[in-house]
Amino acid sequence: MKISAAGRYAVRLMVSFAKAKNIVPLKEAATEQRISIKYAEQIIRKLIKANLLVSERGQDGGYKLKKDAEKITVYEILLATQDIQKDIKCVQEKCPNLKSCVGVDVFVTLNNKINEYLKSVTLKTLL
Repeated sequence: MKISAAGRYAVRLMVSFAKAKNIVPLKEAATEQRISIKYAEQIIRKLIKANLLVSERGQDGGYKLKKDAEKITVYEILLATQDIQKDIKCVQEKCPNLKSCVGVDVFVTLNNKINEYLKSVTLKTLL
């Protein structure tokens, strides 16, 4: 499994928001995590679209978690950044070799175990 920079940064940004009790300006979170503001903005859009963050506009604006840290999993964050597929690609695409594939059971089992683990790790766990 390969996690992109966007996926890793998304987890780090979400930890910054989870540590805060109030709204966090993007510049503050990006600086804390040593991520460019421009790249952080791209990641934030994905996290908002996935209903993990909400934005507050205005002079004191920024971002905050949409739900409690113990209810947001690393799986959800990586799913938002498209670092996780819900199923193995060959199973999703109905590979013509699926019935004769000697490795499919191993890959499906591995995929399920990885996803189970990532679903068990919450932002609260990372604080």
